[in-house]
Amino acid sequence: MNTVMARHIAAQIAELIELSSIFQTRYGKDYQMKPGSPAEAWELHQAIFNQQVAIARLLDTDALENPLQRVPPWWKWQETIDIGVVAQAAQEATHLIACCASFEAVPMAVSSPAVGCSQRVIAGILHPSAVLVAQDEINQSKAS
Repeated sequence: MNTVMARHIAAQIAELIELSSIFQTRYGKDYQMKPGSPAEAWELHQAIFNQQVAIARLLDTDALENPLQRVPPWWKWQETIDIGVVAQAAQEATHLIACCASFEAVPMAVSSPAVGCSQRVIAGILHPSAVLVAQDEINQSKAS
C-alpha cells in the first residue's frame, strides 16, 4: 500500500458516498429490498455493493482476511450501507493516506502497522460479502 493507492481508495469511497446518498435520499436509510422494489432501487443497491467490492479489491490481502470492526455491523440491520457509515470509511481513508505519506517520508525496513490497521478498519466497514467477493477474485487471479 502506498499514498497513490490510498488516494485511489479515497476516490472510490467518494463514489460510494455518491451512490449511497442517492439511494438514501430516494428510498430511505432503512429501505428493505424486496421482489416488488423498483428496478432503479435494485440497480442502485447492486451498484453500491459493486462499489464496495471495488474498494475491497484495492486493500491488501491481510486486511481482507482480518477486518477490524470499529463500527457496528450495519448489515445486520440494513440492507444498504448508509451515508453515516460511508462517511466513517471516508474518514478512515484520509487516515490511510496520512499513514502512507508518513511511512513514505521516513521508510522503515518493515511495513507500517498503522497502514495495515487502517486498511483493516476499511475492510471492517464494508459488507462482509463484498470482502469475500474481492478475496475470491484476488485468489482466482493468483491461481491463473
